[in-house]
Amino acid sequence: MRIKRVDVRFSVRPAAKEPIRDALQTLSGGGSVEVEIIADDGLVGRASSSFGRIDGAPKTLATLIETELAPKLIGRDPFFVGQILEDLKRETEYHGTFGLATFGLSAVDVALWDLVGKSCGVPCYKLWGAYRDRLPAYAMVGWLNYDLDALRRKCAEAVSVGFTGVKMKVGAPTLEEDLKRVEAVRKEVGPGVALMTDANQVWTVAEALRRGRALAEWNVYWLEEPIPAQDLDGYVELASRLTVPLATGENLYGRESFAKFLSRRACHFIQPDLRRAGGPTEIRAIGALASGFGVPYASHGGGPEALSLLMCAPTAAWLESGIPSGPNARPLIEHGHALAPTSPGFGW
Repeated sequence: MRIKRVDVRFSVRPAAKEPIRDALQTLSGGGSVEVEIIADDGLVGRASSSFGRIDGAPKTLATLIETELAPKLIGRDPFFVGQILEDLKRETEYHGTFGLATFGLSAVDVALWDLVGKSCGVPCYKLWGAYRDRLPAYAMVGWLNYDLDALRRKCAEAVSVGFTGVKMKVGAPTLEEDLKRVEAVRKEVGPGVALMTDANQVWTVAEALRRGRALAEWNVYWLEEPIPAQDLDGYVELASRLTVPLATGENLYGRESFAKFLSRRACHFIQPDLRRAGGPTEIRAIGALASGFGVPYASHGGGPEALSLLMCAPTAAWLESGIPSGPNARPLIEHGHALAPTSPGFGW
């Protein structure tokens, strides 16, 4: 089997009438890029990369994939995923293999594995060596733009459909407002539900210490990205001085960045993002690193790719998800756990 063609499309979403917001940004629209890798036997591997904002990003990424990455795939054996990705990293080295270049590599990586899984007739997580076929799931539902009533209602809905954890945004203008919101959610969902909080990088180390100590009083499961993602020394200090566990990783690029955080004991949970961490091949390496340091791995974002990777990570802890809606919505939640995809490749 050889790669015959690569098709790339992009779309831009209309601006949201009521955009969601965290402490750092308003997710107003954005769009997505779709990649199809077509083999000479007719099989198609698919991938999608999405943006919550920046309307011009989908077109820019699609152009990068179409003009820089796709030509290097034609005629290649898709089973040589690792070799192909290393070649593409060298191709992008001149302008830097991070940012949108990594988004592009990740999309290619997903599509290649989807093609390989379909060719073998099995879900990708079974190709990689599964540890499990289900995993605890939490719902990211507590956006900062919600008032207290909407916040309570969304978190209660997540628990009612089977999630055993909920995540809410913190980083309000004052500590008092953050505590009022956390108190409202904790009282709504009860003590038995894991309550994750996410500050989206907006605090200084000093402010993170102040607010982290206050949040710990409400039995917060973790505090996510309290300071800028690249501040390794700051995370080391917070990890040594706070009692609430730290989670980070959605804005780290590649295994080398994660290795630095893990070796310095700078966090208690890692959260690779499929697009930024570098795709399934890179994230599998990151999962192995986390296992070596005994650090739990939780996904940033959901989807069949993220869930498939968790099925194969020794220290996998949580899938992040929205609330599924409709009879065909996925993931399937059973007794608080997300069930593994069942179709070949990354199909649900």
